[in-house]
Amino acid sequence: MRAILVEQFGGPDVLRVREVPLPQPSSGEVLVRVTSAGVGPWDVAARQGRLSRELPYIPGFECAGTIVGRSGDDAGFHDGEPVYGYIGFGGAYADYAACRPERLAPIPMALALWEAGAAPVDLLTADAGIEDALGVRRGQTVLVTAAAGGLGHLAAQLAVHAGATVIGTAGRDHHDFVHKLGVGEVVDHYDPEWPQRVRDLVPGGVDAALSCVAATTDGAIAVTRDGGVVATPNPGGEVPAGRRVQLLRYQGPMDGRRLARLAKVLDDGAVAVIISTRFDLEDAPDAHSQVEQGHTKGKIVLSVNED
Repeated sequence: MRAILVEQFGGPDVLRVREVPLPQPSSGEVLVRVTSAGVGPWDVAARQGRLSRELPYIPGFECAGTIVGRSGDDAGFHDGEPVYGYIGFGGAYADYAACRPERLAPIPMALALWEAGAAPVDLLTADAGIEDALGVRRGQTVLVTAAAGGLGHLAAQLAVHAGATVIGTAGRDHHDFVHKLGVGEVVDHYDPEWPQRVRDLVPGGVDAALSCVAATTDGAIAVTRDGGVVATPNPGGEVPAGRRVQLLRYQGPMDGRRLARLAKVLDDGAVAVIISTRFDLEDAPDAHSQVEQGHTKGKIVLSVNED
């Protein structure tokens, strides 16, 4: 089968199409014919050698496709069923991928297979941040930083859906995009004084904040009221002495059951997965280059096989 193989750490040019053996599902696993695979900053970090990976490896943490084989009768899916999910620490940039079924969920009606592969990691991380870490509820004022990005655009919509008044940060070119997500006010996080801009909007400070990129965590802490909470899936950030702000670092549970539960907000139209760019598998280096440059809107996806 075709796969992108990383045989040495480095820049996007190390992503090469190779012919590799078809993966053999272990006991209880399923085999997925991959239609689409998401591209995120975690893929870039792994390729650069900043995550613990043995070479060679196939990149890609998330995908969508159809079940084409099972190992055992307890897998929970039938052959031909369309699914999406977090498949593990790599393997999605390929024609086929083996996966534990508990990491997968049926495709929501709102998503086509070609786009669904871009959703799982950021959707699960956004939901864990808004629902679990922050416990966002109706009437609160919530800040979501980098609200145009892969994680941020989903987190902002989930916070709006929870009934919060949402303030977002984004580059000026993306303000209209963020407003269309239901965000009331957007400030430019490239302005060094952006925390003060948020304080001007909410003098007492926001109730809660989700910092979607490490560079905004200190600013998120600065604009959160005493007694409020800041959550981030990234390292970095420090609460200054004398401030009563809780800083939570969390990881989204990569759980198929949670993905299945989130199908309702997708199918009801409360949350949309926005795809900014669609690349073919062999153009994975270009997809990685775009992620590295930043300033993206929504998610980037690789098309692997036709629906």
